Amino acid sequence: LTEGLDNVFARHFRLAEGVRQAVSAWGLRLCAAAPKWHSDTVSAIMLPEGFDSAALVRHAYTKYNMSLGMGLNKVAGKVFRIGHLGDTNSLTLAGALSGVEMALCDAGIPITLGSGVGAALQQWRVGDAVSA
Repeated sequence: LTEGLDNVFARHFRLAEGVRQAVSAWGLRLCAAAPKWHSDTVSAIMLPEGFDSAALVRHAYTKYNMSLGMGLNKVAGKVFRIGHLGDTNSLTLAGALSGVEMALCDAGIPITLGSGVGAALQQWRVGDAVSA
């Protein structure tokens, strides 16, 4: 309540923008085909053809003790989800993005470690709200 609802919405937008920058830096794409469909609460990230997102989510949990969301219904096995809603901030999300990068590399998905984290950090550098 102290933060104020408008500030909460602004923080979620800022955090989501950082995650979207990370996804772009990885060379991956969001499930939401156009910016008008982007969510400030969760990002669903498409994996390249031939990779199983359910296996990626299991691996991230087993090896890195992190919980990612699964793809549901028509996108099951094709996407994983990163949440950026609630009591979180740029530092907690930077840790989550680091774990995602390691899991993506472990799965053989050709990304450069640090690329997404760096892109997100650049997005968040100025004006990030501190979460209570």
